[in-house]
Amino acid sequence: MRKPTPEERKEIIVNYIIAHNGKYIDMLALADKLCISERLMQMTLKSLREEGLIEVVHTFSDTGKQLKNKYRYIGAPGGRYGAGLTLDMLYDTENKAGFRDWDWEDYKFKRDGSWYDSDDLDDYKIDRRYLRREYLKRANIDESYGVRNANFFVIRYSSWISNKDNKPTPPNHIKINHLTGETYDDRPGSYSSDGTKKYELETLDKIFVFALFGVVFAAEYNGEKDNPQIHLFDSRIDEDYITFSYWGDNILHLVWDADDDRENHLELIGEFTSK
Repeated sequence: MRKPTPEERKEIIVNYIIAHNGKYIDMLALADKLCISERLMQMTLKSLREEGLIEVVHTFSDTGKQLKNKYRYIGAPGGRYGAGLTLDMLYDTENKAGFRDWDWEDYKFKRDGSWYDSDDLDDYKIDRRYLRREYLKRANIDESYGVRNANFFVIRYSSWISNKDNKPTPPNHIKINHLTGETYDDRPGSYSSDGTKKYELETLDKIFVFALFGVVFAAEYNGEKDNPQIHLFDSRIDEDYITFSYWGDNILHLVWDADDDRENHLELIGEFTSK
């Protein structure tokens, strides 16, 4: 089951009310469709009322018994709210609107110490951003509606050393795993070193500097909150690296020579996140 973000869920509820404007709506059934609790649905409806987006009309029978409520949209005029996301889109098997359709539990570190392949998660995120952006273009909706609370810029980085193509490991560094019979390279640096850097956009300087494994990056924060961009460059030689954007692939992979016919690798993945 796809689970929309709180902002996406809000859009779906408002657009559902627009589609059934002034009619009886079973909010418990809608909550079930959205896989949320009755309490969370009531909290969301209260928030929408306070924002001046919807109005609740209480109805009663001839005997004074309260019936299901009617709901009206009282926000800005228009046939849709926000990016126009709907319940039908959430249940569309082709996921043309780019909703998240994976479970975060599948990408957490496991209790047995095993690791997930973060490349798979990055591919999923890039693919879903692409689908959402294409949906906005088709619906003639501004891309800013697809930017979800870009409060932080996060860099996930990984550094490792590998053999150069077609360059064999020197014989004195070839070891044998006596349990499996496999050979391996025992030189230092064979294992990946990973980490994360996180910056709050509201407090970020126009230009800031950070270093990773001896590589110095200058970064320039451009754009607005609804279209953030971080441009990475080498200020010493005036070389551009990459511009991270909300909608981009946002992967920078640097390679340079190391000793003993090997290569150093440094990969950066940039994202704009809500928390």
